[in-house]
Amino acid sequence: MTASSAEPMFSTPRYALEASRHPARFRLVVAQQASLARGLLDDPAPTLLLCLGETLPGSAEQESLPSAEALYLRLQMLLEQAQAGTRLYVCGDESFVWHVHRLARQAGLLGDEIELFRQGARRRLYCVHCGHFQDIGGEGECTCASCRVRLFVRAHFSQRLGAYMGVCLDPDRPYAQQVPA
Repeated sequence: MTASSAEPMFSTPRYALEASRHPARFRLVVAQQASLARGLLDDPAPTLLLCLGETLPGSAEQESLPSAEALYLRLQMLLEQAQAGTRLYVCGDESFVWHVHRLARQAGLLGDEIELFRQGARRRLYCVHCGHFQDIGGEGECTCASCRVRLFVRAHFSQRLGAYMGVCLDPDRPYAQQVPA
């Protein structure tokens, strides 16, 4: 992309506001909460909704799973059997949508076959010092739960890791040591 391009480059993810109307042989909707996916279920293509806990009355075929781990396992099984023309729609907070995105890419879906809808404040942070992942809210600083380094949450997002980068907030005192008097 050149500097004169109309579309600026961002390292923070951009999310869909409404579902595209690309044709699909089969639509798979994965949601942390079924109510988040309500607007995605009115397409005429065959649709399956995978969600945690609740279901929606009178809508598309649905499977409610008791835990995120059960949902991820069921999704992997469905993606391994997916045929060409399958589109994936994912609704939830950033930690959830990027975990599902990674599973879909590992199963062979192309980036253009996946649409992400962010809802919620939780996001994933990667500590560049020890490699630990943790979930955080919208704060700009936090302490790594593994190495205890005080981290600045950079606006840079790694799609490969599905996380924002956390770097040492004070490089002169990386482990928050007290300065001798």
